[in-house]
Amino acid sequence: MDAKITKSRLGLLLSYDWIKIIGICLAAVLLWALLYTMLATRATGGQKFEIYSYMGVRLNADAVDDLDVLHQKQALSPDVLDFSTYTVNDDSYADTILSAHFAAGQGDIMFAADSAPETDENGNVTAYTGLSDFLMSYSSNSVWLGADGYTDATGMNKQQNYFTQCANYLGRFFKNEAGEPDFAVGTLDKKTAEENFRARIKGDKRYKNETQRLAALENEYARLEALRKSYKTVLEWVTNGSDADPVELRTVTLNGRNEAGENVEVSWTFAFDLSNIGNIAQFVANTSGESATGDDMCMVVLEAGSSGEEDMRYEPFTFLTYLAEKFAA
Repeated sequence: MDAKITKSRLGLLLSYDWIKIIGICLAAVLLWALLYTMLATRATGGQKFEIYSYMGVRLNADAVDDLDVLHQKQALSPDVLDFSTYTVNDDSYADTILSAHFAAGQGDIMFAADSAPETDENGNVTAYTGLSDFLMSYSSNSVWLGADGYTDATGMNKQQNYFTQCANYLGRFFKNEAGEPDFAVGTLDKKTAEENFRARIKGDKRYKNETQRLAALENEYARLEALRKSYKTVLEWVTNGSDADPVELRTVTLNGRNEAGENVEVSWTFAFDLSNIGNIAQFVANTSGESATGDDMCMVVLEAGSSGEEDMRYEPFTFLTYLAEKFAA
C-alpha cells in the first residue's frame, strides 16, 4: 500500500478534513484547561489576604511590594497565596457589596479614616462618617482590640481580645523549660509545630513529596518566629503608655441604644491607629480634609477572611510591622 505523504495528498486532507482538525485542536485545548482547573491549587479563605479601604480613603496598591517580596520580608507568611485590594466606593451599593463580601468570607483588613461626624446647628450628630460609620454597621465583622471581658451599655460583650487570642495561639508552640506556654521568651516546640503543620497541609497539592514538605516545614518555623516577633512589637507599642509609637489603638465614641431602647454612649476599640506612621499616606490616605494625609488613618482587622483557619488569623500583625517599617518617615 502506498502510504507516502505527498504535497497533493496533504492538500486533499486539509481540503476535506480541516474542520475536524480544528475541532480536535480546540477539544485538546479545552481538555487541558479543564485538567489545569481541576488539579491546580486553590487558595482557601485564610490563604487569601484581602485589603479593603472604606469610603474617604484613597488606596494606592502599587505602594506596597508584590506578594513574593512580602513573603521574603515576612510581612505575610508563605501560606498566603493571593494578595488583593478592594476599594469601597461612596455610592448606594456600598453596604450591599460589603455585606455580600463578608457573608462570602472575604476580607482581612479594612482601612478607614476616623473622620468627624456630620452635625446639625446644635452640635448633634446627624451622620457618622469613616471609621465610626463602618463600625456602626460592621462591628460584628471586626476584631475586638479593647480590654478582655468588656461589656458596654448596649449589651455587647467581648471575652477575649485579638491580642489574647494570638498569645494563646503562640503559646501552643512556644514553651518554657517546664513545657508550659510562654510566647514571650519560650522556645519553639518544633515537634508540636510540625504536627500542626502536617495536619494543616494534608491534601495540599503544593507538596507532592517529603522533600517539599520538609522544606516547607522550615518556612513554618520561620513563620511562627516572625509572628511572635511582630506580635510582641505591636503589643509593646499599644501598651507602653507612649503616644509616639508607630501603631497605637484608636477608640471611638458612638451613640447607641440599650436593651430598653434608651440612647446610650459607647466606647469601642476596634481599630489600630496608624497616624504616627509618617508616610502611610503613600499607601492609604485620608481624603476627608482639604488634602490627602495620613491623619486619623486606622486599620480594622476583619473576622471574615480567615474564619475557621486559626493558623492564618494573625497575618495582620506581621503586615502591621511591615507597614510601620516601609512607610516610616
